[in-house]
Amino acid sequence: MSRIMKRRRDRVTAGAGALMLAAWLGAGAAFAQAPQPMVDGETIATPELVTAACAEGAVTYYTAQSDGDERAIIEPFAKQFSCIKVSVISAVTGRLFERLATEAAAGKTQADVAIITDEALAQKLIDQRLARPWTPPEAGKYPANAKGEGWWYAASGSLMYPFYNTELVAKDEVPKSWRDLLDPKWKGRIATSPVTIGGTAWMQYDFMVKKLGGDYLEKFAAQEPKLFTAYDPVVLSVARGETVIGVSSALNEYSQRVRQGAPVAAIYPPEGVPFTNYPMLLIAAAPHPHAGELFANWYLSKLGQSQLVAVRGAYSLRDDVPPAKGNPPLAGLKPWNPGHDEILKDHDALISMVSALVGQR
Repeated sequence: MSRIMKRRRDRVTAGAGALMLAAWLGAGAAFAQAPQPMVDGETIATPELVTAACAEGAVTYYTAQSDGDERAIIEPFAKQFSCIKVSVISAVTGRLFERLATEAAAGKTQADVAIITDEALAQKLIDQRLARPWTPPEAGKYPANAKGEGWWYAASGSLMYPFYNTELVAKDEVPKSWRDLLDPKWKGRIATSPVTIGGTAWMQYDFMVKKLGGDYLEKFAAQEPKLFTAYDPVVLSVARGETVIGVSSALNEYSQRVRQGAPVAAIYPPEGVPFTNYPMLLIAAAPHPHAGELFANWYLSKLGQSQLVAVRGAYSLRDDVPPAKGNPPLAGLKPWNPGHDEILKDHDALISMVSALVGQR
């Protein structure tokens, strides 16, 4: 071999080695700079997942909860994982389901992770292969009735309970039980929502049918409740005195009572209160699958759930997350949920029955 050829070979070898070293050092630097996969001492991901999520750089979150609330909840996530831009899309559960299905059919899936308020629709997402399997590190923190193991986990949830206007209902007239709502003096003065608006309202009516007796729903319908197709207007109707008794989501009542100082107060009937799981799922064919998984894992962490409780007044299904200030412990309220299988079995039939008796709007 000539001296010239040997020099060329040595330069090529040295150049390749330098490139390999630079690549190795670059990867090491990127790995070292990636945020830690720990949240307040709780491991929520592997370092590899965090690195891949940061490389994707974005996550799109579809939620049936308030846009403003969600942005407040996830502030610590955005701060710790600043490498990931979070886009929040908020709509009622039915619209989110339709959007997910439409995007998938067109091959243009936008969402990475979603939270909805209806277990039956969550199951449809799974059955139609619009969701993907997922077992977060925190799975064991959630009880069996708050998850579809390997698919969804109750990242939020809500009670449905009666409440009243504290300025217009005398103390000695405040209803104390669900049966008290049937008193003729409340006819035309009760606000609530139709069964068709989502899983939380569905749970309210299922509770009325199964826990309060076969005649309760018919008698409740005879009270001619005013129906609103969202929960906030129910609370506002009572707060403004347009009606004086409401049955609505605790999340909306809590927000008005605590943040706005509205003259409303909750009633915790001795018969118990319906509780609805809000399933969180990872979306199939997501554009940012690693970022979506990291985000969902964070939401289920103790910090994520503590944020949920502080911002929304929601109850976390994790027993290491206490209730919001002013809210009693969940166990003492006798929360009621028929279970996932019962929800799927009775879902459509209950909607038909309640719509015929109470109405849809």
